[in-house]
Amino acid sequence: VKPKISKADKIVGICVLPVFKNKFCLMKGWRHQFNKIIYQAPAGFVENEETPEKTAIRELEEETSLICNSEDLISLGSYLPDAGLIEGRVALYFAPKCKRSLKKQDKEIGTGKIEFYTIEQLINLISHNSDIGGSTLVASYRAIQKIKESTKKDLI
Repeated sequence: VKPKISKADKIVGICVLPVFKNKFCLMKGWRHQFNKIIYQAPAGFVENEETPEKTAIRELEEETSLICNSEDLISLGSYLPDAGLIEGRVALYFAPKCKRSLKKQDKEIGTGKIEFYTIEQLINLISHNSDIGGSTLVASYRAIQKIKESTKKDLI
């Protein structure tokens, strides 16, 4: 699959893991391909005139009604969702200091109820549940590692 838009380093999409009031936020969204509800962090394709960072902030607000200042957005690098099938990388972000927006959550396909998790609950979920998007898994593991390595105790 060759995406319509590709940025530097072949970034075609983003995934952003938000934290609101010291809890990680994931959506439970219906995926007809699997006939299941899956857990996922906000994600989406980078649009023509956007940087991946702007896409992350836009998708975060659209899909969860949460906002994050750009200076609080932490890059978690990127990953290849499937190098044999998709010609592109997904940029991963951690948004540890989210606030509520006045905008309502968009009801686009795949978005769903937002659920909140402590770090221990998130570790349990990503360690034992098979119905989680790949970008969400990688972003969660990297965010948890960043928290463990941080000397700042206020990341979440």
